[in-house]
Amino acid sequence: MTLKEKFMNRLSGSGSDETLYGCTTTYGVVDLMEKCGYQRPLADTDPVAMTELALAGYRYAGFEWIKAMGWDITAISEALGCTLGPTEIDRQYSIKEHPFAESLEGLDYPSDFLQRGRFPVYKQHFQMLKDKIGDEVAIFGETEGPFTAAANLVGAEEFMKWTIKRPADVQKVLEVTTQAAIDAINFAFDNGADYYVLAEPTSGPAVMSGRSWAKFMLPLMKEVVSKSKGPLVLHICGNTDSIIGLMCDSGVAGISIEEKADMKKAKEIAGPKGVKVFGNVATATTLFMGKPEECYQEAIAALENGTDFLTPGCGIAPRSPLENLLQMKKARDNFHRK
Repeated sequence: MTLKEKFMNRLSGSGSDETLYGCTTTYGVVDLMEKCGYQRPLADTDPVAMTELALAGYRYAGFEWIKAMGWDITAISEALGCTLGPTEIDRQYSIKEHPFAESLEGLDYPSDFLQRGRFPVYKQHFQMLKDKIGDEVAIFGETEGPFTAAANLVGAEEFMKWTIKRPADVQKVLEVTTQAAIDAINFAFDNGADYYVLAEPTSGPAVMSGRSWAKFMLPLMKEVVSKSKGPLVLHICGNTDSIIGLMCDSGVAGISIEEKADMKKAKEIAGPKGVKVFGNVATATTLFMGKPEECYQEAIAALENGTDFLTPGCGIAPRSPLENLLQMKKARDNFHRK
């Protein structure tokens, strides 16, 4: 059985009990760049460099599936008009300017959306990945989700105020970003992705109440899931304990959680709903600054608490040591030898 078959079977609930190890968010890690010989910022825009860095996670960190579509979560926002800040070897793209901060005049879904921004590069990149890896290993695409993209267009703080004061304008922006997300997702599936991750950091409990999540995010995600050509995984940063049930009710195949969330409780909620859980070794602390033994022990804890896919809790910090990532694989291997 190929790694791709193992991954997809486990995601669908028909796989073995052995936990797979990898990363379901970004892994633009400097150590991996040095191993493969391709660095950012070139790997942010060049399909060859992007492909080699994607494969480096599989080849050198032992990841058992592969990420496509770059090393940040701004692609939808960029194609809809956001200006991006500069990228460097250890700094990913970020939103610099919000085009509709002052007015929604001119806001519309562009008919050439998939010809904008980095999507043409991603198309070449997917083909290169498929040429090199075939059907041996699962590939996933990732972008920001529609709510986060909407907040990027307006400005996060202002957009959150709108959810209370200007709900009609919120819906107007979300109509555009939801269509963009659906098209980005299906673009990825059409070009060879096996599953897709939507990152929705702006919808986390630190900035949005559970009631607001149910009002805005739940119907939004249900629509996106219903129109997607393949399985989705929803990633939300922070302590998501209070919305795990809602995340699962959205129809996604999996959820990705940080170390601030309780893996054991997440599994207790997600398991009966048929939703798989990815996580949740700490990225900003343990994998970035911790000792190898600390990474190993935290990975063991995630396994003991029932994670379906052993992964970092969020995008891996660029300066994280490769040795720390390899400790996760070691932990997984030892855990299943018991």
